[in-house]
Amino acid sequence: MEKYTFRAMELHDSTQIWNLDEIRKRLDFMVKNHMNALVFHEPGIEDKIVFPAKFLGGSGEPDSYYDAFLEVDHAILYHALRENLNLNRRDYMNHVIREAKEAGVQIFFENKELWFSDFILKYKKELMQDGVICPSDPFWYEEFLPYKYKELFLALPDLGGIVCSIGTGEARLAISNTFACGCERCRHLDPVEWYKNMIMAMYKPFHEAGKKLIIRDFIYTKEEQERFKTAFNAMPEDIVLSLKNTPHDFYPTFPDNPLMGQVDPHPQITEYDVNGQFFGWGAQPSAMLKDIRRRLKYGSEHHVTGFLARTDWEGVQDWTCFDNLNMVNLYAIAAYAENENVREEEIYLKWLQGEHMLQEDLLPGELKRCVEDVAEIMNATWPIVEKTNFVNGCLFSNDSCMHLTPEQFTFIGGTHHSLSEWDPEKKDALAMTPENIRSILADKDEARLRCEELADRVAGRNMGLTEKAYEQMREHFEFMRWYVRGFRLTARGYCFGRYVTEADPQDVIAEGRTAAQLLNETIREMEEYREALIKTDFIGRYPFDAQLNPERVLFYTNALKRMAREMCEERGVI
Repeated sequence: MEKYTFRAMELHDSTQIWNLDEIRKRLDFMVKNHMNALVFHEPGIEDKIVFPAKFLGGSGEPDSYYDAFLEVDHAILYHALRENLNLNRRDYMNHVIREAKEAGVQIFFENKELWFSDFILKYKKELMQDGVICPSDPFWYEEFLPYKYKELFLALPDLGGIVCSIGTGEARLAISNTFACGCERCRHLDPVEWYKNMIMAMYKPFHEAGKKLIIRDFIYTKEEQERFKTAFNAMPEDIVLSLKNTPHDFYPTFPDNPLMGQVDPHPQITEYDVNGQFFGWGAQPSAMLKDIRRRLKYGSEHHVTGFLARTDWEGVQDWTCFDNLNMVNLYAIAAYAENENVREEEIYLKWLQGEHMLQEDLLPGELKRCVEDVAEIMNATWPIVEKTNFVNGCLFSNDSCMHLTPEQFTFIGGTHHSLSEWDPEKKDALAMTPENIRSILADKDEARLRCEELADRVAGRNMGLTEKAYEQMREHFEFMRWYVRGFRLTARGYCFGRYVTEADPQDVIAEGRTAAQLLNETIREMEEYREALIKTDFIGRYPFDAQLNPERVLFYTNALKRMAREMCEERGVI
């Protein structure tokens, strides 16, 4: 069993990265919970520090960061004025790095490659082929990446290193663009060679500067994963592999990432989203202690020696696990990485104490009962969330928000985020048979029943928390009540809408009624739900109103009405 020696916290929201008070709050937590790396995840973050000067007319051989700037200061004013701010951002980042170092924490950047400023296209005009940028041009690995990172380490000499996604479609230019570029080289490009070229181009300045290069998997299919593994295993052994705990993305219903343990002797770290991009953003609470413990145990058994806990998501501004009840997940991953046998109650107690959530005058017996009550309530959340945000394990949300149409879920949950790609037994998870529909409906009804009981329990009494902490808990569980109700209705609409489109609307499929009857009933219920939702305290308060957006509810309801109209027009059903 491997020990978790790399213990990292990831900030993904750029508003948090550039906020010194926020960074200090994170460092305080890290010192108290024995974490040693802080990762700033922002695509193109290095371009807020480097120019890079060589591609604005510099020599390519500066002795210092300021030498690089002085070589191109006039060019910056004429061609890249925003890069003039890089000097100030560099000073801020070096200050953060110094404060972190004093706290025993290394700072890392997390980015996506290829990423670049537009003036690169003026420097190398032939990169543009028939209106698209060519990703296979040797310029990228012979000149661009080696120099950019050389300049970065001149600017930030104490930066720990980079966590980098290579080839993802979220980069500005990626291997997937070879399908758009029609040049001869791209048409005959071996993707494995592309990965090798890009990684090795980065490796040279990292190796020379003594920095850690961590390559991240961001993979959609098994075929892509096999190509990535082939390329990565040919790389120098000191390059680290960072693996999401599940393949593709942070979906708790997916199996363990099969790439773990397949890249020896490369060091490996695992990533875990503690806030919940795909399970409610923490607006809907979801305690993942059992899953975290199991995933870390699996990782340690497969030679993983570090973890990276993502505390927020770039799609939700100014909202992190530090703002909600999912903060317990951050305490959990730090605790389990040190001792997988630590008791859950100890983690809950550390969370409640660490966040100053307990009343000061509790007697010992009252304290014990409070911790037990909170643990029991929070442990009941994930089973509800699983049956709310997922359908037979498939992702049933748009980053935890409601879908806009039933068709959107079929694509996102069935194709784009395909569970069956990694678990073949789930190939019929979204089949609209009466039997499967009844199973899906039963899950949604169970989630609603459990949630109502749990929200009522929280609202019934304060178990020993401060007034502020109790109000926060009550509020989040009341929100969860509305959230689960809404997702139950959208799931019903999805099943009935698809059935009337794909089969006979007059079939009796559930609850003694036909698909057509059930669809029309769901439309009425969704209209009533939206009217009631608008009157709640959550609308007009971010991010609650982003997750339960009445506009999304209306859009989805209108999509169901369209399906009902088409059913009537095509089949003569009333």
